[in-house]
This record gives sequence, structure tokens and C-alpha cells, in this order.
Amino acid sequence: MNEEPKIKSSKSTPDADPAPVVLEAAGVRKTYRLGRVPVRVLEDASIEVRRGEWVAILGASGSGKSTLLHLLGGLDRPDRGTVRDAIRHEGRDVSRFNNTELNHYRNRSVGFVFQFYHLLPELSVLENAMLPCLVPNRWIAATLPLLAALVGGGVGAAIGFFAGEGVLPDADVATDPKMAVIAAVFGVLGAAVGVVLLQVGQVIGERIRLQSGPEAAASKATLEEFGLGHRLRHKPSQLSGGERQRTAIARALASEPGILLADEPTGNLDAATGRDILDLLKKRHDAGLTIVMVTHDPNVADYADRVVRLEDGRAVEATA
Repeated sequence: MNEEPKIKSSKSTPDADPAPVVLEAAGVRKTYRLGRVPVRVLEDASIEVRRGEWVAILGASGSGKSTLLHLLGGLDRPDRGTVRDAIRHEGRDVSRFNNTELNHYRNRSVGFVFQFYHLLPELSVLENAMLPCLVPNRWIAATLPLLAALVGGGVGAAIGFFAGEGVLPDADVATDPKMAVIAAVFGVLGAAVGVVLLQVGQVIGERIRLQSGPEAAASKATLEEFGLGHRLRHKPSQLSGGERQRTAIARALASEPGILLADEPTGNLDAATGRDILDLLKKRHDAGLTIVMVTHDPNVADYADRVVRLEDGRAVEATA
């Protein structure tokens, strides 16, 4: 990668039926504060990404390219101030999503690859690759414990009621406070047991999913395709840099997103390993994956269909 690259022109042969725009930044701005000093990173930055396209965002360190990628991925929100500024995915304004919509977008619509991998050290390669599939639905996660407590409490109260009748055969069911106390105690115990049984069931179910569920089969197939079939049970600390990045890419693809957002995916790798990672991305791109990749290296950017430079906080189409 030492030869002087030729940046690809953004001009392409006119297409009678171009692919639709799936991701767009329209006039976005982003300002951070260093103490009391505001620092404008992006200024009216705009970019369109069409379905099936590989776009490289090229810029020097500190130019705002990672910030733009984070905005596109919903990891951060742009400044507000004009009607125009927005991040849109398939026409919907991501920057106006509520938390539930934003979580679904980040987990299902886009996949992230970072320069420093961000693998969880306590999990195996397979478990790391499956992480997006293991994120529970927030509504279900919040509702199931309540349902378990209600069902368990009802069953416990019923058991307490019949047990009370056996202990207090002459009691007036309608008025005797002892019957109410017995039913209440059994109800509380039943609720606790219900929640515990739910948690045990969730742990067992997760283990089954990790070992033989459809998510495990899909992640295993991806890892084997990436040459990591013999590393499924290894921890990240036992992997090389290239193996960690391949695991991170497998994780990004686990939920089958339509768009892959890659932030300097080769920046922490040697040249040969970096080329292997880019070849892997190219194979997925050739199969239809949309990729937005941030890089400071023109040689890496040359893999993309189109290159956009960030200059003075604005996105500028690169020319040959």
C-alpha cells in the first residue's frame, strides 16, 4: 500500500434507474465544547448513500469524519438550528427518533465496525459475534418479570387460600384476617418464585440459543467464512488483531443490517492484514451490502465506489 493511489472519481456513467438513497446527511452541523470554548466540527455537511454503494469518507485526523459516521449511525445527534439539517434513513429522520426507535435502528438497520474492535473480553468469539441478536426487546424485557410476578403471586395466593382452609377449617373465609394473611404471604412467595423461575428459564434459553439456536448457526457460518471456525470458544485476548477485527465485522453483520458503518477498520492493523479485511468487506459489498467507511488513508479509500472528502467541516466529492 505504499504506491501513490488514484482516488476514484465520484462521476459515474448515468443510470436510467439509479438505486434509491438509503442513508443521508442533509446540512448537518455538530459542535462540541472544550471547557467554555465551542468547537464546530461539522458545518453544513451533506452526503447521500445509495443502496448497494460503498462510500469512503476521507479526511485528516480531527476533520470530523468519525463524528459524521456516528451521526449517520445514530450514536450522536446533530445540532439543531435549521429545518434542513437531518440524518435520514430511507426517508425517516433518524435524529428525531425516540429511544425505542433509535435502539431498533442501531441494532437492526446498521452495523458498526470500529478501529479498536470493542469486543467484550469475558465473552468468546461466538458470543461476541452473536451480541446484536441477544439484545432483548425493551418492552418484553420490562413486561415479562411483571407478568411472572403476577402469575406467581396469583398461584401462590390460591395455594395459600386452600392451605388456610385446611389449617383453619372453621374460619369465615370472607372475614377472617388470618385467611387473608396466609393468602398474602403465599402470594408474595409465589411472586418471588415466579420471577426466579423466569430468570432461570431465560438463562437456560440463552444458553440454548448460544449453542444451537438459529442465531448461533448464522454466526458460526459467518465466522467460518471469515476463517475463524477454529476460534469460536477463544476469548478476544487469545486472538490476533486481524482475528479480532474479523470477529467485530461478524458481530456487525449478525442482525443482517442493510448498511455497514466502518470507522477506520484497518487503522490498527498492519498493511497485509488490512488488505485482508478490505478484501473481506469487498466480498460482502459485491453481494449487495451498503458500506460507509471512514479512513484517513487514500489507499484504503480507493476500495470504495465513491470517495467523499471532509474539508473545513463540509463533505466534498473527490474528483480524479
